[in-house]
Amino acid sequence: MALYKRPNSKYWWMKFTFDGQLIQQSTQVANKRDALTVESAYRTQLALGKIGIEPKVKAPTFSKAVDDFLAWSKAEHAGQPTTYKRYYFSCQTLKNYFGAVKVDRINKKHIEDFIVWRSGQTSRKTKEFITRETVNLELTALKTILNRLLDAKILRDNPARKIKQLKANERSFHVISNDEQKLYLLAAPQPLQDVAALMLETGMRCNEVYQLRRQDVSLEKGYLKVYKAKTKSSVRRVHLSDEANKVLSYRLNRFKGENLFPQNDIDGNLPTDNLARMHLATVRNLKMNFRLYDARHTFASRAVENGIDLLVLASILGHSSLKMVMRYAHPSEGFKADAIKRMEQNRKAKAV
Repeated sequence: MALYKRPNSKYWWMKFTFDGQLIQQSTQVANKRDALTVESAYRTQLALGKIGIEPKVKAPTFSKAVDDFLAWSKAEHAGQPTTYKRYYFSCQTLKNYFGAVKVDRINKKHIEDFIVWRSGQTSRKTKEFITRETVNLELTALKTILNRLLDAKILRDNPARKIKQLKANERSFHVISNDEQKLYLLAAPQPLQDVAALMLETGMRCNEVYQLRRQDVSLEKGYLKVYKAKTKSSVRRVHLSDEANKVLSYRLNRFKGENLFPQNDIDGNLPTDNLARMHLATVRNLKMNFRLYDARHTFASRAVENGIDLLVLASILGHSSLKMVMRYAHPSEGFKADAIKRMEQNRKAKAV
């Protein structure tokens, strides 16, 4: 039956499909017999073309939808290249899986099958199973693509809308020891060596470092400015240690172009973006196991151990909340043990 009543409504509603489009609206009458008359008349008007409904737009293949989405994303995120790059790599996997399928043929079951398939794949770099974080990034990209098609009235529903992201695994963070830092920086090739050194000295994100430009740095004032940032709170002034000052001074003198970290350390090139492979090769050669991003966690942990206030640390790292800072700061076991000893000594001193 095409007629039904909604809770708390005195009117009958009609619901049926016409020419592939769902028609669902109130008849504005409370009597069922009258409602049947309204519905019949409405169907007749539709058939005669006297009531305009939007024609169904021809659905493209998923590959075509991805190409259109990436073209839009490249322009939309021109000032955030890492956002576009994240979408780009997520889309390649999605494109390989859904490929020539018409977007209006993709349903919830297809997406669930994709999640199962993707979760069973292994990374080419680490040879381990793809992380849940990676799968979630790809699922986010898929939802964004389908939402844009929904807005363009190419789709009438987003089948990924009700699919929840996978529960993320607890991340294992590694605080780099002083000995590890010395060995790593000696073994790391350029520009990885200087990028890692600045991350350890300032707590900056990797992409914030390698996108540094000459005009961003003021050595005479003792700070640099981060303009190309992940969020509004990430746009900030970064104050420099002596070691950070040395690294930047070397870079400013070596390169005359705009970028302090040009691709392959060749002046005039675009900012480098091939650090992940260089880092992976370096830690494997040293038989170590940590991510380049752990240099940022290491800075945060050392800052806490040196008594830096968490609000100050949040500002230094470019975070808008203390919750994010707590994820980055990991005091060492030795530091925690010393804290207990100091508490015990203070208690004994007060008891005397």
